[in-house]
Amino acid sequence: MIINRVFLILWVAIMLTCGGSAWSQVSCTDPVETSSGLVRGTSDTETGTCVWRGIPYAAPPVGELRWKSPQPHPFWSGVRDATEFGARCMQKDVKGAMKLVTPDPSGKMSEDCLFMNIWRPAKSGRFPVMVWIHGGGYLWGTANTEFYWGDRLAEAGDVVVVTFNYRLDIFGFFAHPALMDEDPNGATGGQGSLDQVAAIKWVHENIEAFGGDPDNLTIFGESAGGYSICTMIATPLTEGLFHKAIMQSGGCDSSRSLEAGYKSAREAASKLGCDPDDLDCLRDLPAEKVLFEGTKRMTEQDAKPHHDGYLLTDTPINMIRSGNYNHVPFMAGYNRDEAAAIWRYLPEYWFTRPAKYKSELVDMGFDESDADRLVELYPLGEFNNKPARAYGRMFGTDTAFGCPSYQALSATARQQEGIYFYRFDFQGFTFSGLAGAAHGMEIPFVFNSMDRAPTNLLYNRRNIKKARELSGIIQGYWLNFAKTGNPNGPGLPAWPQFKTDSQTVQVLDLDTRSEPATVIKERYEYWQELGDREAVPGLWDSFK
Repeated sequence: MIINRVFLILWVAIMLTCGGSAWSQVSCTDPVETSSGLVRGTSDTETGTCVWRGIPYAAPPVGELRWKSPQPHPFWSGVRDATEFGARCMQKDVKGAMKLVTPDPSGKMSEDCLFMNIWRPAKSGRFPVMVWIHGGGYLWGTANTEFYWGDRLAEAGDVVVVTFNYRLDIFGFFAHPALMDEDPNGATGGQGSLDQVAAIKWVHENIEAFGGDPDNLTIFGESAGGYSICTMIATPLTEGLFHKAIMQSGGCDSSRSLEAGYKSAREAASKLGCDPDDLDCLRDLPAEKVLFEGTKRMTEQDAKPHHDGYLLTDTPINMIRSGNYNHVPFMAGYNRDEAAAIWRYLPEYWFTRPAKYKSELVDMGFDESDADRLVELYPLGEFNNKPARAYGRMFGTDTAFGCPSYQALSATARQQEGIYFYRFDFQGFTFSGLAGAAHGMEIPFVFNSMDRAPTNLLYNRRNIKKARELSGIIQGYWLNFAKTGNPNGPGLPAWPQFKTDSQTVQVLDLDTRSEPATVIKERYEYWQELGDREAVPGLWDSFK
């Protein structure tokens, strides 16, 4: 009997000390208190995680709140069910190509869309937090998309993962002088970015109740989400709210002047039949009319945050260069092919012969000497002797994402430590011969979601094994960085810091390795020079 009691005491002590499952499990359905009221989540059906879906982090931006800065959500009584995804934000093409790229299990679209989703390990603890900002050119997308689900990432790394929606298109980036006048902070033209600030602030203030550590919070995002990361780094509104940042296929050169925004606003009001200064008229219109008629096709040139003096005082890159930004460990990179396939298959370049390589560049607007230098920087031997492939690397990868990533890291590396640069090269998926290591292809490696829509169309039993091996490496890097500000860890290929006097890029592929960043450095510097002297007017503004 005494032996049995001693054994029981020892077993309990071991379980308590080691966090054994008998004592560490948490109930996923217990009410959790937030700043707006209690919420109840559920257990994830696949992983050992809890999930809360569709938690509102701000008041619905409808009616008189349309185009206003996000407001706190009113307090609700009782316990709010948080088991279903909230509606995606208003956006075009939800039945076309973007429905395939960013499927939404909610099946809903609404102006009332400021919701977030949270995954945490189903055990007690205080875990690092990773907050994902989705992409889509500031025009499309939702946090609900299946291959963004945070369950596997949370389980693999013992982290809390958060995803959220933010206002898009004309609802998220509408600059108007009357909006600036009515806003207590003089904000306008960055509603979607202010939503991101509000979401990060909500997480910082509430995540402890979900097992998260508000003092160890990492933001990460891709494409427009990557550009958003740089906006969050630059804006003073997020000071102290996050501690590390990961920018995937983004940049720090994407913001807009108020003058340009005001011009777009006048054009939209005219199309909608309202006086340009009549906000009441614009707010009374149905959301669908505003979206589909106000901007027959709002472009990525229109949909971006404005430097209004509140959110941003200048472009993010200029704020960083001046030292006026949030100094946090920063990891960034791009995919080798990004949108190169678009150029590769344009009919006007598809049949271009090697002998016409330079002359096509001249036809595009480059002078002879610039065309000669580009031919030297992009030798055809690197592109299977196909000019279209070289043009794809120039315009689909380097000027779009590679150089902006390098630009951002170079600016931060001059002022701080903890900078890491990567390039994603993996091509072992179906149709990789057509697209290469294309835009967004690294995302499922971070979330381990190759078998989830839409990327499940690219993987099968034959090619998914190697992909999952690489996913383990990439996920390991991301998790280590989120926890410590350093991606390195046991079992992973060494990843050196990116420094001003030692510039390296980590190549993420089956043979993950470190290489000198010499090629992208030389290409970036030349593109920047072309922009500085407006060699091709209007095309290279981002490199000024």
